[in-house]
Amino acid sequence: MTFHRPYQLSLILAALFLAGCAKSPPPESPAAETAPAAPAEPAAAPTAAPDTAGTLTAHQWQLKSATDAAGQTIAAFFPSPDKPLGLLFGEGRINVTGSCNRMSAGYQLLDAAQLQATPGPTTMMACPPPLGDADAAIAGFLNGTLQVAIEGDSGAPQLRMAATDGRVLIFGGTPTPETRFGGPGTRAFLEVSPKPCEAPASATPPCLMVRDRNFDEQGLESGTPGEWRALPAGIEGFVPAAGEQQVVRVKRFEQADAAGGAPTEHFVFDMVVQSTTIR
Repeated sequence: MTFHRPYQLSLILAALFLAGCAKSPPPESPAAETAPAAPAEPAAAPTAAPDTAGTLTAHQWQLKSATDAAGQTIAAFFPSPDKPLGLLFGEGRINVTGSCNRMSAGYQLLDAAQLQATPGPTTMMACPPPLGDADAAIAGFLNGTLQVAIEGDSGAPQLRMAATDGRVLIFGGTPTPETRFGGPGTRAFLEVSPKPCEAPASATPPCLMVRDRNFDEQGLESGTPGEWRALPAGIEGFVPAAGEQQVVRVKRFEQADAAGGAPTEHFVFDMVVQSTTIR
């Protein structure tokens, strides 16, 4: 095929034009520097929820205040200034202390802030006012769903219990003997003499003269009473009645001697089993 020169020149110019318009690949740019990642904010330490169940059972709780929905004090809960009502939690039961009758209620923690209480067994002594009024007040409170909260410092916790009708009871907590001595202790019976304590001169009240007594599972006396001996530290929670010779049920704890000697005994009052007037 024969091309005329002008046509041939046009083809050459067109080819040069197309070559000039073709985009050459851009020069490879250096990789962008990656900005250092901002340091992650330290995660906030989770606030540990109070161990409600453990705190309840590790302390004995003494009633400090009782108010109604209007914030007024409920006097019925305070029959005696020197013997306030209290609560002990354990094994699904709430035992009331300081009451005229021996009282208890069943309980179950629904969660860390709710407790379900159910009426439990109680003795049926006829207690005059204001003692009977206090028994009725605490028995009526420990029934149904209660809001519970552990407040204050762990060394001196407070227990707040609120009923659905607006009544609020505040209790102060102190460690139980089981918590203080690191174990459950053992049950024992002591007869307490009304005679003066024949303790060493260094001993101070509430020194007591006591001897061991034994009872079987049916509550019947067994064995021979032990020898009378001085108990210089007395029995925690027990106040002897003048002119009364009493047999008391106690919890016995052993406390290690810091110097490596024999452990010392510590007794905590539970209940009076027998009482005899000495004339």
